Amino acid sequence: MRQISKLNILAIAFILLTGLMCTKNDTSVNDSSTSDGSVEEDTRILVKEAYARVNPMKITATMNTERAALIKQQLDSITAPEKKINLQLEYAFELLASGKSREALKEYEVAYRIIIQNNLSLDAATRRNLYFIVGMAYMRLGEIENCVQNHNHQSCFIPIKGDGVHQLPTGSQKAIIQFETLLKEFPEDLEAKYLLNIAYMTIGGYPQDVPEAWRIDPSWYQNKVNVKPFTDLAPQLGLNYNGRAGGIVMDDFNNDGWLDLIMTSWNYLDPTLFYVNNGDGTFTDKSEESGLISHLGSLNINQTDFNNDGFLDLYIMRGAWYIAQGDIPNTLLMNTGKGTFKDVTIKAGLTHHAPTQASAWADFNLDGWLDLIVANESYGDYKRGIDLYINQQDGTFEHASTQYGLTQNEFFKGIVAVDVNNDKYPDIYVTSLTNGNQLFINQGFVGKQSFIPVGDQSNVRAPKLSFPCWNFDYDNDGNEDLFVSGFSNDASPGIIWMQDHLLKNNSEYLPKLYHNKGNLQFEEVGSTSGINEVAFTMGCNFGDINTDGYLDFYLATGNPLYQSLVPNKMYLNIEGKRFEDVSYSGNFANIQKGHGVSFGDWNHDGDEDMYVVIGGAYDGDNFYNCLFDNPNEHNNDWLVLKLEGSEANKAAIGARVEISVQEGGKERKIYRTVTSGSSFGANSLALEVGVRKANKINSVTIQWPCKDCPDQVFTGLDINSAYKLLQGASSPEKLVYEAVQANMEGHDHMMHH
Repeated sequence: MRQISKLNILAIAFILLTGLMCTKNDTSVNDSSTSDGSVEEDTRILVKEAYARVNPMKITATMNTERAALIKQQLDSITAPEKKINLQLEYAFELLASGKSREALKEYEVAYRIIIQNNLSLDAATRRNLYFIVGMAYMRLGEIENCVQNHNHQSCFIPIKGDGVHQLPTGSQKAIIQFETLLKEFPEDLEAKYLLNIAYMTIGGYPQDVPEAWRIDPSWYQNKVNVKPFTDLAPQLGLNYNGRAGGIVMDDFNNDGWLDLIMTSWNYLDPTLFYVNNGDGTFTDKSEESGLISHLGSLNINQTDFNNDGFLDLYIMRGAWYIAQGDIPNTLLMNTGKGTFKDVTIKAGLTHHAPTQASAWADFNLDGWLDLIVANESYGDYKRGIDLYINQQDGTFEHASTQYGLTQNEFFKGIVAVDVNNDKYPDIYVTSLTNGNQLFINQGFVGKQSFIPVGDQSNVRAPKLSFPCWNFDYDNDGNEDLFVSGFSNDASPGIIWMQDHLLKNNSEYLPKLYHNKGNLQFEEVGSTSGINEVAFTMGCNFGDINTDGYLDFYLATGNPLYQSLVPNKMYLNIEGKRFEDVSYSGNFANIQKGHGVSFGDWNHDGDEDMYVVIGGAYDGDNFYNCLFDNPNEHNNDWLVLKLEGSEANKAAIGARVEISVQEGGKERKIYRTVTSGSSFGANSLALEVGVRKANKINSVTIQWPCKDCPDQVFTGLDINSAYKLLQGASSPEKLVYEAVQANMEGHDHMMHH
């Protein structure tokens, strides 16, 4: 028998350097015409040209369809069995990654025939990986036939039950055969055990039909604290876009007081979509008429008001996970206030070719205008680092990274602007997938235009491999705390999930919650406050899901591997003292890939809802986005505050707010910062504050983000009301804020596939 080289199919998958993927809508690039008919430069042509330069054979995270075609050409010209088998397996995998499960399975059958006919021997690791990848192909076939093509409100939420059970069971049944065959030879394989249980669950056979030796304890899918389930309204409202990984902003883009949705998907042909909230329980698709639909291929987006005109603009990020081929420009889109967006990137001086995952807007010099900080991916000799752009107050920006001392190069994946030392000047926290995280302190408080890295003494550098981050005041003590989630390309989430429950030994991957003790000292409290499960997070964000005044958070698991079917997670903040996992009881535990996350009160009922972009990296790993509607289980009270700066930036980004309420005869203080939240996903800038069962709003105190602006105290606010708080105004302006019910009729035409 001839020995062939080790066919590590799993390695093929891991080469994926964790990407994110999207659908292929052939949207043409239109020129941006001015009123006199002349053509003004924008980034759409540059983006198209940059994507055209990408070599599909060097980017395994995406372009699977193109890569499959190129491999097929090679395959047809090779006859030697030892060479042909390796290429055959690569081809089968790329078909699977392209979403062609049936075709992939046929090609795996061809591979088996080549092995048998040529008497090729397989080592143990290769046998294991062949069983596994074929099982995964059958499992994905079952997902496509049921969860995608016959999608319903329970599809892919674990523990899978009711309508989530597959009506077409063949894919999962054949996957079970593969995984059980694998486990008979490799009985300790944690990944196969995990997926075997999920496969049984999809056909209604869990736990009773799972062989006892491989059965997962059903208690692992239960929460100690139960919350009333949230309902996914996206299908009924026409908001269940079926795409890949992408970003989301939930905010008011037309200044009518209602939160709209802008979302992206990362494949180079995928559009930016815009759904306008009609204020009557419905949304209208304005993607085309707004001009957003022709801005393609974005993994992450956030909102800003860079020109202080009172309309929210949009920043689009691209190139992440493309490694040395990621020089794809980002785009700044100015909101015209007329329902359209204008590409002003080139005019603003922001044209830059680099792979970008995250950025943040803040007024770093406190001059009343928002600046931009961008974190790029550096890889080996490919250096891109951090870009700081200072707003010149005339529609342009000056690149100032070197001047401010921001010359570091890492594989940066997350960034937030946060005032950690309460001196008003925004500092910077940046996360990395290569060498730990860094906190930079803004020296504006001593009159210097620079940032100084804190180093190790602040204790915020772990995990060494990190992805998304945010700042919030989780315990309402007036100091901004930091959250960062770990990530890895070197371990399967299914294996880590199993180890978590069996061994509790994955501390290097655990999320970190850093409690701000003042004086630039932080204490890691996640491990002692219930945040003790690895999530491999990509998108995430925070909000107050039970309207009690304490901020909760949602972690979206986004590892690109098909076998990464681990649950997305929701954590409930218990009085600022600990966090409880409520993912299963609250109907949040979708096992498809989660990415951009946004919290906001879309229907004006006073509680925070949540929109999540769901979909993976590969061309074929598409799934439906979700809009989780909050049931406000405890009927808690609330207060909505829309801040507007005059000396400070108009969007009031960076404003610090103290809400004093009277509850049960005692004063209680709740702290919020005006921010879009996480580094991957953008919350509404409106402050939607739960006040539990407060009897009275005593006062709202605002520290405006500008140099010599005094703090401002507002009084006379009512519970369960919304207000505009204008800097310098003598009193709050009450806003009309009446709840609407979701209108489920007549929206099939809005669905995208």
